[in-house]
Amino acid sequence: MKILEVKDISRKETHIYYRRVFNGTAVLELMHKPVSKRIEFIIETTPLGKKNITVSLVDHVEYPLMPLIHGLRTKIAELDAEGALP
Repeated sequence: MKILEVKDISRKETHIYYRRVFNGTAVLELMHKPVSKRIEFIIETTPLGKKNITVSLVDHVEYPLMPLIHGLRTKIAELDAEGALP
């Protein structure tokens, strides 16, 4: 399993300033084939500045979830550090 990209990212408006909610599409490589799955993720900033990332898969995936969620968290953290999120 390899995460190729996270695309079509849109931000949901919330009234809580330290919590950002996003929808998007994760493009994964499973069994050497690209597969697109819808995801929802939340980036919440703690009072000390640490960012907690929670990822939910909207579509069913035929792959163990723990490595997939960990990889998506890493990719989302990279996108956030680069300023690529809306």
